[in-house]
Amino acid sequence: MKAERWHLSITLVCLLFGALFISNLKTQWQAVNPMAARNKTLVNVIETQEQKNAELESEMTKIRTQIEKHHSINTSKPGLEPVKNELDRLKLMAGQTAVEGPGIVITLDDQEKARTAKDPEFYLIHYSSILYIVNDLRAAKAEAISVNNERIVSTSDIRCAGSIILVNTSRLAPPYEIRAIGNHDQLEAAVRSGEYSTLELGQFPVSLVRNNIITIPDYKGSYSFTYASAPKEGVN
Repeated sequence: MKAERWHLSITLVCLLFGALFISNLKTQWQAVNPMAARNKTLVNVIETQEQKNAELESEMTKIRTQIEKHHSINTSKPGLEPVKNELDRLKLMAGQTAVEGPGIVITLDDQEKARTAKDPEFYLIHYSSILYIVNDLRAAKAEAISVNNERIVSTSDIRCAGSIILVNTSRLAPPYEIRAIGNHDQLEAAVRSGEYSTLELGQFPVSLVRNNIITIPDYKGSYSFTYASAPKEGVN
């Protein structure tokens, strides 16, 4: 009995020591690698947000389907054809309609060195490069733009969370494909005189291809205004 109690005591001490050792090691690892710990937290937050966004997008799709059904019934009445045409035009301008037309397709990818480099940041495509190219396309009067099939609209946000690039709150992965519809010459000239050339000189795997028919999907997110609202009558 005494031998059994002695073995039990040693076992409990070992378990307690092991738990304390692992806890201390984890604390030290987080202290030495604060960025890694922060990135893990960001990934968890992003994954939770993505799940919520997927649920909201599914609900919005159902609502839009109901609106379209109601809209088609109401605008089929005599005399409402101009209203229907105006609504279709506004939806097109707001990016709520898939479109196709001539334009260019730009592909950006990380360098192979990023896999083995001690500091891979120098060999990765960053969100700023995508943002600069999208701005160049806008300046060249692109009529529709998408990044990895995420439609770019007036409220679109291109940013990073740690090492992750987000567009419209959706997480992107390389290679990054940017599509733009518009005048071939204008779009290509604008892109080649900006960030694209910098990436090309930096030996990043990039390409730019002209295409007579490019398809760009509709915007599936929502338009939300927290502070802006239509002015009241008589207020300037």
